[in-house]
Amino acid sequence: MYVIGILMDPIESVNFKTDSTISIINSLQKKARIKLILSDTIFTESNCVYAKVSDFNIDSLNKRNYKLSNTKTINLNKLDCIFFRKDPPVDHHYLTLVQIIKELEYQNTLVLNSPDSLLKFNEKLLGYQLSNPKIPTIIGDNQKKILDFLVKHKEVVLKPTNLMAGSGIIKLKNNKHAHTLLSQYIKKYKIIITQKYLKEIKNGDNRIIIYNGIVEKNVLTRFPAKGDFRANLACGGSYEITKLNTKYLPLLNEVASFLKYYRIFFAGVDMIGKYITEINITSPTGVQQIRNRLSMKISNELLKIINKYHES
Repeated sequence: MYVIGILMDPIESVNFKTDSTISIINSLQKKARIKLILSDTIFTESNCVYAKVSDFNIDSLNKRNYKLSNTKTINLNKLDCIFFRKDPPVDHHYLTLVQIIKELEYQNTLVLNSPDSLLKFNEKLLGYQLSNPKIPTIIGDNQKKILDFLVKHKEVVLKPTNLMAGSGIIKLKNNKHAHTLLSQYIKKYKIIITQKYLKEIKNGDNRIIIYNGIVEKNVLTRFPAKGDFRANLACGGSYEITKLNTKYLPLLNEVASFLKYYRIFFAGVDMIGKYITEINITSPTGVQQIRNRLSMKISNELLKIINKYHES
């Protein structure tokens, strides 16, 4: 039985009824031993990466019953796989942690999603890069260019590059306050993403789960709350489960192949209309909402990868 380490945010802060990682662990524990890695105890010494780990067993998602036991400090390269599921912000702390964990790949420890790819790709920029067609976009902090872009499109969306769950995303209209608001925004977030506002958001923002190169056909379609334009559930958005529009499948299959090539096992692709707006590779959510045995399918694919890795 394989031993899988889970590196995620503190378990005390997790909502067991909605969290994707918890749902996947609940399925994984039927066929593997789960070790919860306490991220605030990680340290490296003489090229070895250590941390406190605890045996982790979930008794009930609905009742939030779980058990942590047998806590001890180990060399993390003793684990058969590490499932990396830390939430953004992708700040100095996050990037340094990824760099530390990357050392384990040099020691032939399987880490998913790959630390190399987490360092290589920004999930908001990746969405723009792989979208076909692309949303009219400016990336940078050139205020004159952004203001010219705003004049052209009349309404734009400003996004920080390193946050999640709709945090920091605002809509900017071409009016007398635009220059001041933009200046303040750039001062706060530095390099930003400016995109044409997509009116198609009224039809929903589609979260498509991709795991091990497989495109899940059940889609989490999210709708903005009244008075907001962000469809994120964390911003009060509502949702329904829909079927994937097959006309987008060729593009999504290309994205799935790209992600698999770069050892991005689990990702969430966000689409508004025909545009990919983001590809969440840090900690995509939606598994529990989509259901359809999705957590079991993801865990089975993860075990296949682990088995193939250790047999080779």
